[in-house]
Amino acid sequence: MKRRMIALMLTTMVFALQTGCGSASKVSAAKPDDKGNFIVNGSFENPEFDPWVVTNVDNVTEELDVYDRDTDAFEGVQSLHFYSGSSDVNFTAEQTITGLESGKYKFTGHIQGDNAGDTDGTACFYVEVGGERTEIPVSLNGYVAWDTQELSGIEVDGQDVKVGVKISLAPGAWGTVDDLTLVKE
Repeated sequence: MKRRMIALMLTTMVFALQTGCGSASKVSAAKPDDKGNFIVNGSFENPEFDPWVVTNVDNVTEELDVYDRDTDAFEGVQSLHFYSGSSDVNFTAEQTITGLESGKYKFTGHIQGDNAGDTDGTACFYVEVGGERTEIPVSLNGYVAWDTQELSGIEVDGQDVKVGVKISLAPGAWGTVDDLTLVKE
């Protein structure tokens, strides 16, 4: 009985960690990769999303996964893919980076796809420092017509940095997000 209870508790904890339950975003300690990028898995080459927290708002986005097709990736062979045919696309993907050195940073992200004619929807990257969020609108201009957005001069002085993407569009919207970077200027 005791072993079953422990197994149940461990299973619940693993599920909570995988789904992001109990926290708004997973945290990654600041350690740049060989290109100086502090975002972990910014090109979604790890198919488990780790350490991203991906939230399918109201479970409406029909396809929300890591796409393993190099023609739909900006960098590498995988990307964050989204699509809904009969329901809205509505999701966020974010991660929090802690322990950054004080200084200025630059965020860059890439997205391609189609907004299904939705001119009232939301499609943006965002960076949040010290509770202050800056949203960067993105355009979905067609297949592999990549929209690259940058935000430079991000001042960090001991605060955590949250980076993410938010897409809220009409049925028929689709696309991929890839190669998100946060580098020191």
